[in-house]
Amino acid sequence: MRILILGGTGLLGRPLVENAVRDGWEVTTFNRGLTGPDHPEVKALRGDRDAEDGLAALRSGRWDAVIDTSGLLPSSVERSTRLLADRAGLYLFVSSLAALTWPQQPVTDELPVRACPLDASMADTGYGTLKAGCEHAVGAVPGARALVVRPGLISGPGDGCGPLGRWLRRAARGGRILAGGDPRDPVQLLDCRDVASWLLACARDGRTGVLNAAGPAGAMTMGDLLETCVTVTGAKGRLVWADDEFLVAAGVRAWVDLPLWEPRSTAGHGNRWTVRTAAAYAAGLSCRPYAETVEATWKELGDGTPEESGVFGPLTPEKERALIDAWLNGARVPTP
Repeated sequence: MRILILGGTGLLGRPLVENAVRDGWEVTTFNRGLTGPDHPEVKALRGDRDAEDGLAALRSGRWDAVIDTSGLLPSSVERSTRLLADRAGLYLFVSSLAALTWPQQPVTDELPVRACPLDASMADTGYGTLKAGCEHAVGAVPGARALVVRPGLISGPGDGCGPLGRWLRRAARGGRILAGGDPRDPVQLLDCRDVASWLLACARDGRTGVLNAAGPAGAMTMGDLLETCVTVTGAKGRLVWADDEFLVAAGVRAWVDLPLWEPRSTAGHGNRWTVRTAAAYAAGLSCRPYAETVEATWKELGDGTPEESGVFGPLTPEKERALIDAWLNGARVPTP
């Protein structure tokens, strides 16, 4: 089977390529050559899809399927879909749950996506709206056979700078670790390797339509995830859970200072963890135990010392200590 992967070197693109090569597929990648090296067994084409005439390298060739992991600007996705519509059996676009019109709960495949014009740019709007515009772009091309997949949060090996990687880096420092909200809150992380295997199966089977994807409901809580991060690093860490009211009063920023934390006062709180996934699992999605994802991500970070693992993020150790002290001493509004 011949497959074209737009991207191919990032968190999702890398396992896509590795799995396709392993399964004997004829793989072509198209990217700028900036994120990382291409697999040695693929035909690597170069271009900047957002630049004028940036798709020149794709003007010849035929493929059984295209998997677009890199599309963000609607105009660029429209051009690539139109260019490849009659030279690929399937155009599989990787969108995002952020494209949906939240704060509805639960998140279903039938929720509408945001409005977004085809000429929208990163200067005009945010990530989720742009992904919605990309979905509109794919649907606007006559004759294109397409599948749109909307994953939730993808993690796993290669996620060193993402939420899971950041928690692992923090856990490696040990000591008292500030955590936000309720440890019983659900989490639906996806492993990049599981998503990659599933997308290739969808491409092989020629699936069309729209599918939301997330980790299995009820399989993991925030407490489970963070305790596993502490365990796999081998550091002597202890999680200290502070409530939303305290953290908001302290100016702690959701997702920025504490990855994965979102206060209940946020519109649509928890929607990303209330995803109905029956259709995706019926279509072959299968997820490994979350502990395997945590362990593999830490292994790729190198099982290193805290210094080698880098910093946690904008929440400095000094501020974290001050917040934990204030919380444990019963202060409702932390001192600066």
